[in-house]
Amino acid sequence: MTTETVKRRPGRPSQSEQSPVDDEACLDRALEAFAERGYEGASLREIATACGISHGLLNARFGSKQGLWTAAVEQGMDRLHHRMVTLQTRLPKSAGLDQRLHAACVDFLETLAAYPAIIQLMNIEGSRNSARLDYIVETFFRNREWPVASLLEEGRDSGLFRPVHIAVPFTLLAHGAGALVALRPLVEAVDERLSNEPEAQSRLITSAADLIVRGLRA
Repeated sequence: MTTETVKRRPGRPSQSEQSPVDDEACLDRALEAFAERGYEGASLREIATACGISHGLLNARFGSKQGLWTAAVEQGMDRLHHRMVTLQTRLPKSAGLDQRLHAACVDFLETLAAYPAIIQLMNIEGSRNSARLDYIVETFFRNREWPVASLLEEGRDSGLFRPVHIAVPFTLLAHGAGALVALRPLVEAVDERLSNEPEAQSRLITSAADLIVRGLRA
């Protein structure tokens, strides 16, 4: 009995010989790269290497650097939105508006804790005007209903919450309390005990949600 050995030609494997692209994992690696180094600083070759595929296959799958950025942001924002909407439906119907907002704040921050790259990317893109920022605002903020925003508006209109512009509490939540996630190394460096306590981040998130909701009450 003989065993036939198939020899591959020298050089890089062709796209047809490579493993299929795991879109979700690849887009996660891309989002992390864009969040860490910005759009201009992120390298497609480095992203392809992190995904375990060739630069050519990455281009073939997503078309361009802009196409990869768009797909990565869309996956990150879709994940965040889906989780928040899903978790809100689990609350009892008797829950008050302030309880629902508190839960929404916790859901938002816990999702960021699981996938911090999306808020890190927003810190970069939100600092300057660009076509990318316009795309994020139009696609994900103006054309979708977010539980935190809708609850803030409902509470403000009913008089339960202070009549402040929604941008104020939302920014405090995403980029204030969100720093507990996006700047986790700094938070742990300030207090080393936080890195050794499994429940420390959950307590910080709950405390941040408490402060935001209490501060909003009229």
